[in-house]
Amino acid sequence: MAAAIIEARCVAPFTVRVRFSDGMDGEASLKPCLFEWEAARVPDLSTETRDWLRVPENFQTVRVDAEAGTLAWADARPFSASLVYWRVERYRVKATVRLKDGAVLSSALLGGRGEVWSNGLTVGRARANTVVVDQEGVAPVHARVTVGGGHHPCYFIEVVEGTVTAGGTSASTPGERLKVPARQPLLLELGPCVVEIE
Repeated sequence: MAAAIIEARCVAPFTVRVRFSDGMDGEASLKPCLFEWEAARVPDLSTETRDWLRVPENFQTVRVDAEAGTLAWADARPFSASLVYWRVERYRVKATVRLKDGAVLSSALLGGRGEVWSNGLTVGRARANTVVVDQEGVAPVHARVTVGGGHHPCYFIEVVEGTVTAGGTSASTPGERLKVPARQPLLLELGPCVVEIE
């Protein structure tokens, strides 16, 4: 039997960030269970509950049923803890800030892909940014980065203030957007720094 789920929150459509009693944590996408799998693969998921959970606003009401040790929505517990455990992806988004000479200023592990990219991230000098770059020449909020593009994912970098260089192209007009294929880590040049997002 899988460990019990002790924490859960919705971080993106049909994706929950969970922590188990054995220390395992990460993001579990339940989208395949709701949209792709045959009903027999999730025997506790009734047709009515499946239809209800396919509405993102309903799915977001996820909670932990401490007694059962699994996810719950109202009285429904359609996914066993072992199924959720199997769906957990332990991947984290890593952000490293370097000076252009290569010296590392900071490095941070952000949340999982769903958590980070569902709302995108901000990069700049202000402490409220997802990635803080506390260097002269970097604006309080320098850029916003999102991911999109379906089967051919791309990073979309929006200039907020200052000059941003990514994928060999520079932009400095607020609201201007750069598009870079997400085949490899994103390298953003901001003032004297390079931010690498993996």
